[in-house]
Amino acid sequence: MSEVMPNAEEAAAQPAAPWDPFQLMDRMDEEALRKELEGVASTELVYVVKEGGQEIVGLSKTGVDECCMALVSQGQVIREEDLHHEIIGEGEVREALFKVKAARFAVSPAGQEVRLDQVIGVKRQPLYFEPAQLDLDARVPSKKYKGKTYRELLAIVEGREYLAWMAENFNEPEIRDFARRLLAGEEIVTQRGRQLNPHWYEAGAMKAARNARFRLIPGNVRAQIIATARQSGNTRVIEAQAGALRGVAKATPVAERQEPRTETVSRAGPYAPTEKQVAFYQRLADSPVFTDDERRRAFDWLATKATRQTIKDQIDWLKRQVETRKTGRSEESAA
Repeated sequence: MSEVMPNAEEAAAQPAAPWDPFQLMDRMDEEALRKELEGVASTELVYVVKEGGQEIVGLSKTGVDECCMALVSQGQVIREEDLHHEIIGEGEVREALFKVKAARFAVSPAGQEVRLDQVIGVKRQPLYFEPAQLDLDARVPSKKYKGKTYRELLAIVEGREYLAWMAENFNEPEIRDFARRLLAGEEIVTQRGRQLNPHWYEAGAMKAARNARFRLIPGNVRAQIIATARQSGNTRVIEAQAGALRGVAKATPVAERQEPRTETVSRAGPYAPTEKQVAFYQRLADSPVFTDDERRRAFDWLATKATRQTIKDQIDWLKRQVETRKTGRSEESAA
């Protein structure tokens, strides 16, 4: 992939602010969203920010979508259930705070489902772009000369005529003044005023939903999608600024440290279930997927064997009960 660094239109208003690779990934997701709105789908599943031998790896919004599709093949579905937003601030510094609720379900082949867990994802989205730098190499805000720089327009007669028109008629005073001074022979560097992001709502809602769904994706599924994307070339690689990744804790290939997790139990005994297990089976009791006898056996199993089992092991056990039931019914029908 080609190297893409923040361009002039994405430059921060305060150059002294620290360079953040995660904010860069966020901007690349917003860029991918704008292309999707124009009908161009992104194939970049993973972002890799490199500096020397160190790198930061992150899933793109498209990569999160791919993880959700991988979960479907395992009988699990992630759904976005609720979206809220509010506007804070005034004028050009206004921001929108988005909150999305998402949930993960186990779905049987017959279509019955059990809610496993739910989370929220949040995102703070500015309504305006940061001020862009204006210099000779900045791109001209024009459909007629899309992609051209001011330097290129100065080199041709038609371009200078267009700059003269901009100096008198363009709707932004910063652009009018910049064009006049360029035509007068000055080489100046200034800033354009803040521009309203026409897709602020779509960007904020998408990022909040991405964050919520990301929290519901198991780590092994994320790792699998990242490995597959890097092997197939569906990645976007960016070379970081020198020293940018120093002090960043979440770098690869350093393995993440697994902290021991302690869960409280709801009743005493050698096989006391955890609160998560009790909540899981309470949801199960309200589900029409299983018969009364199967629910009774499930709770018996919970009281005797479940304490050290993962939720995945519990789901596998329940699937076996359903398969056994189907086999038994088939034999009865044949008899």
